[in-house]
Amino acid sequence: MTTGKPVNAEPPAPVRDQPEAQNTMDTPVTQHRREVRLGREIQARIGQQLRAMYDEVVKEGVPEHISDLVRRLSEHDDGAA
Repeated sequence: MTTGKPVNAEPPAPVRDQPEAQNTMDTPVTQHRREVRLGREIQARIGQQLRAMYDEVVKEGVPEHISDLVRRLSEHDDGAA
């Protein structure tokens, strides 16, 4: 025999602090968010910083085993066409 807390089988009551949103196929729920855009100067500065960060990676080039794999796959695709 087990003794435990009684289980409440009823679902919890909905919270009434917020307006209810309808989610039916006839009336989609939409949330309006204000669009935030970055100015051109900020975008340019981010681009400069990203290029500076990844410039070394670009200069390294593609490793030999990767370029060999791409070459073999290209040859395989050309032969299958």
